[in-house]
Amino acid sequence: MSKWMAEIDQRTRLAGANKMELLMFHLGTDEIYGINVFKIREVMKIQPMTKIPNSDSRILGIVNLRGENIAMVDLKQAIGLGTLDHEGAKLIITEYNDQKQGFLVSGVDRIIRMSWERIHTPPPMLHSSRQGSVTAVTKLDDGRMVLILDVEKILIELHPTLYDDMYGRVEVFPGLTGKRLLIADDSLVARKQIAKTLERLGVVWEETCTGKEALNRLRAFAQDAEATGQSLATYIDALLTDIEMPEMDGFSLTKHIRQDPRFAGLPILMHSSLSGSCNLDKGKSVGVTDFVTKFDPNVLREKLIQHVATSGG
Repeated sequence: MSKWMAEIDQRTRLAGANKMELLMFHLGTDEIYGINVFKIREVMKIQPMTKIPNSDSRILGIVNLRGENIAMVDLKQAIGLGTLDHEGAKLIITEYNDQKQGFLVSGVDRIIRMSWERIHTPPPMLHSSRQGSVTAVTKLDDGRMVLILDVEKILIELHPTLYDDMYGRVEVFPGLTGKRLLIADDSLVARKQIAKTLERLGVVWEETCTGKEALNRLRAFAQDAEATGQSLATYIDALLTDIEMPEMDGFSLTKHIRQDPRFAGLPILMHSSLSGSCNLDKGKSVGVTDFVTKFDPNVLREKLIQHVATSGG
């Protein structure tokens, strides 16, 4: 199992080609689930844990891994499918926003490599099931469906007040009032976090769920600007994009934008829970203006002031 995780940076480079690798696993049901390998740090046998009195039943306890305490979550229970049988279970160690957590699963399958073009947004009925944790779906060559989980959504459900205090500390900046931002992110949780911040700042925004959808929207802005003889800035002041998205990832989206002279000078901010210098290097190579690598409303505010705000605000 450890050899799968040996070259994370090399896997990260796949994103520049609009490709990804997906770790498939099971939760003791008929369905196959998946998590992007970017987010995985280790896969191991279940470890000895220390239970936490009076804690959420979905949090099984704390695992000490090489001196680092990591919460162990029953992933099956976390998405509303009942308690996981620990017999033969595996522990997937993931990292989001520079924080590690362990997810207990009944078994892992394999890693598959595919184009983001084969990853699609789930139908509404499926999206609303499993506590709303399915962010995308894909179909294997043998016809089986893989449900890709929005782990940020699961973590927020476990820690609902995690970001609440942050929003109250976001100070209004007059130079941002009325600025227009396009958001590209397939995670409902991420879009809500961003929207709360933008609302407080007085920024106008529009949401898209995939890189392809965002590119089409930008092209529509450019066409409207040309038809009316107005500046593109009349319609859009900046793009805030995730890295991982169905159909087209953030790196590929940025490459398409930078190849179109109509978008010359458009600030592109990349927002992602994924850590790692390779992501930053890849983003810079395709033309990303700046990064919000860990979600914090005030960090987003500062980036918008730096690249979008009217001077003298």
